Amino acid sequence: MTGNPHQPSGLGRGIQFIVNAEWTPEQAGAVFELLDDLRDCIWSRYAPHIQEFVRHQQAPDDQPPSKPAR
Repeated sequence: MTGNPHQPSGLGRGIQFIVNAEWTPEQAGAVFELLDDLRDCIWSRYAPHIQEFVRHQQAPDDQPPSKPAR
């Protein structure tokens, strides 16, 4: 697959997603709001799990990650 191999997710393969270069500012704003709402919904449900995952990813290899605060 051709495309951007440097996605924020780190993925280099998958289904290519193209953003239309001719969106109006209103269309771009609507998509941005949708993604922002989706992010908020995911965060409200999975925040502790996401935080634990990030701590694990950032922990040095020789030190186990700390337990999340409850």
